[in-house]
Amino acid sequence: MADDAPPPKESPLKRRREELGLTQRDIGLALGKTDQTISNWETGIYEPKMTPREFKKLCEVLDWSLKDIPDNFGP
Repeated sequence: MADDAPPPKESPLKRRREELGLTQRDIGLALGKTDQTISNWETGIYEPKMTPREFKKLCEVLDWSLKDIPDNFGP
């Protein structure tokens, strides 16, 4: 019997991170966050809470402009 459920939606943060060959630890170190925090963002457990400086650093690390930032980092 075929499973008609749509595939799980992927986190845009995870997709971009993997495109750039970065680990959750890489992102965490750049932002002063733990890799568990980045994991929680990617799974949608928590929404990011960042200072403007951290937000700018995330954009820099991921080579994202403000327009590129997704509304939600989770799946």
